[in-house]
Amino acid sequence: MEDLPTHSPLVHFNEIRPRVVDEVVRRTLSEVPPEKVESELTAALYLERLRLQRERPSLFTFRRLNRDRKLWREIQSDLLKPSALADRQGMFKNVAARYAEEIAGHFDSKIYRYATKILPYGFNWLLNAASVKSILPWGMTEDVRNRLKVEGEIAHLRKLTQIGTVLLVPTHQSNIDSILIGYVIYLMGLPPFAYGAGLNLFSNPLLSFLMSNLGAYTVDRQKGNRIYKALLKNYSVKILREGIHSIFFPAGGRVRNGAIESKLKLGLLGTALEAQIENLRAGKTSPKVFIVPMTTSYHFVLEASTLIDDHLAEAGKHRFIITDDESSKFSKVVHFFWKLFKSQSGMTVRVGKPLDIFGNFVNEEGNSIGPNGTMIAPEKWLSSYGELKTSPSRDNEYTRMLGARIVERYHAENTVLTSHLVAFTFFESLRNRYPDYDLYRLLRMSLAQRTLPMDEFLKEAEGMHRRILEAADQQLFHITPELRTVDVKSWVKDGIRNLGLFHGNAVLKREGNVLYSEDMNLLYYYRNRLAGYGLSRLADPKRRVPGAQDEKGFLI
Repeated sequence: MEDLPTHSPLVHFNEIRPRVVDEVVRRTLSEVPPEKVESELTAALYLERLRLQRERPSLFTFRRLNRDRKLWREIQSDLLKPSALADRQGMFKNVAARYAEEIAGHFDSKIYRYATKILPYGFNWLLNAASVKSILPWGMTEDVRNRLKVEGEIAHLRKLTQIGTVLLVPTHQSNIDSILIGYVIYLMGLPPFAYGAGLNLFSNPLLSFLMSNLGAYTVDRQKGNRIYKALLKNYSVKILREGIHSIFFPAGGRVRNGAIESKLKLGLLGTALEAQIENLRAGKTSPKVFIVPMTTSYHFVLEASTLIDDHLAEAGKHRFIITDDESSKFSKVVHFFWKLFKSQSGMTVRVGKPLDIFGNFVNEEGNSIGPNGTMIAPEKWLSSYGELKTSPSRDNEYTRMLGARIVERYHAENTVLTSHLVAFTFFESLRNRYPDYDLYRLLRMSLAQRTLPMDEFLKEAEGMHRRILEAADQQLFHITPELRTVDVKSWVKDGIRNLGLFHGNAVLKREGNVLYSEDMNLLYYYRNRLAGYGLSRLADPKRRVPGAQDEKGFLI
């Protein structure tokens, strides 16, 4: 991709950025009645002071935190003054402008071209080095694209980027996802996408420089006040209205328990519907916003240990974001890719079937296909008494429908790897042995209790394999070619090998004729990738409820 597609509005974003920021601020101000401005500022002051007390500045964040502290000291001081001496509307505008400048991204075409050339070269260099091949450029024989499988509705997605605006909504397991998906977009020949990235990821100067110039806009999940949330929502609406293709993770953050997402944050998701209504009312020639689910599948996840420990800990239920996991350490990230490439392991990315803003499928011409198989006109679904307009109760219900459909598609587009099936089978074999144990008692079992004879495990694996093949034939999910084999021993060997590649304690380890787990928490994490399908013998096979737990605390 030598030249950037000039039809992509993101390429020219720096030119329109001041106008975008200004319109986002003005829109946010217009949404708050004058009599409520002071109460909104007071509520934001309270929450921001709590946040700033929790924050621990680093070498690269102390300036930002000092600016925030200064702003909110001034707001506190001014709120104590009479309104005649301290204009509340001006204070609100000042806060909104600060937030909007922080949120809004940039885009530099030169840096994008440089990054899209260097990233694959860097991946290929690491891949060849890890494969013990020649690391000189002219001696390279390995290509990262051979390890990265991109499947699904690729051609369909390409067409939709030309006739409307695409909102890509991937599953989210790791901070590596952002790098991976950016590279996948490049490989598919798509124009650059804007994307939301956690503000914590901007703490690294190099990463911050790259993301800040590649269309990333910041999302600070620590800021919980309504002013910030409104600005973030309005920014998303605005860039979609500008025709800028976007990516965001609708789960809000990485999934802690290893399962496919079952609950989504509907606030930002609803901006797609809002943008399309406004596009239609403005008479735009390409008004539609298309929602495209995407799933990523890894044999091992960089931050799995931290994520599952956080999920299992009671304190984890109250944390907005993890700031000190493996992805924050450069050496850990390099180690992850080194292991990935050295092991000849792979990653699978699947582009799901595109949806409209209601959750209906769309064809390659961008037409919505209703539940009965006929084409529908979105304008009719968005009109009241013949007038196109927003309706909070109606639109919230539409967004809820869309969220439910995305969760459904995540499960249908999931690609099951050998490592997932091996972890699921071993964990369920232990549950069958100890059916009275609840989740936490099972996770605390002794080494002797979490050991199985290999022959017994292979018998369990054979039965589970048949169930997996039946489920794949029913299109409940996809499976890799390795799982299509009739040779159970081969895919079991591959799964055990991949689970043992990265983590210090082996998720599963074979010694002679026995198989055991050195880390039950990690085993549960990887097992959960197959939760929600009713595959456990201890669960009702007809009960496929993503995210549901049984009475003993296990995801079913």
